[in-house]
Amino acid sequence: MKNIYFLIAFLSTALLSVNAFAHEPSNTNELSGKTFSGLNTEAGRTVLSFHQALSNGQAERVMSALSPDVIILEGSRIERSAEEYRQHHLQADMRFSSAVETTTIEHYVRVYGDTAVSISRSHTVGPYKGKQIDQQGNETLVLKRIDGDWMISHIHWSH
Repeated sequence: MKNIYFLIAFLSTALLSVNAFAHEPSNTNELSGKTFSGLNTEAGRTVLSFHQALSNGQAERVMSALSPDVIILEGSRIERSAEEYRQHHLQADMRFSSAVETTTIEHYVRVYGDTAVSISRSHTVGPYKGKQIDQQGNETLVLKRIDGDWMISHIHWSH
């Protein structure tokens, strides 16, 4: 009976140890070539153009990348259409993006037929509204191909 308890304790410890280190890369050199991929696809270029337009204050170019029924999640807020985004947060997002410096840490774009997913992590620093910003952020975009053009249909931003 003691052997069974010992075996259970040993296996539990081993499994917990594996789980605790599951998110640590085994070799960072191995991953460095994979931290940026898919950016040269049409979907990837749409994402990059969207970000550049936000930073440059080009509202119409930002809006042209969004599908009319886009859903945008940021913090506890939700916007359920491109028009709602235009009316509520577009101007603030452009002001913020142009005021701070954002460095992309990693960015992947994967295309699955007429759907694509963009996942990125970034680091943002700089003054904004009298405060010094220093934050890491995550972004997930879902794009769909509509009449041959890639459009952003979902955005999830977290900081």
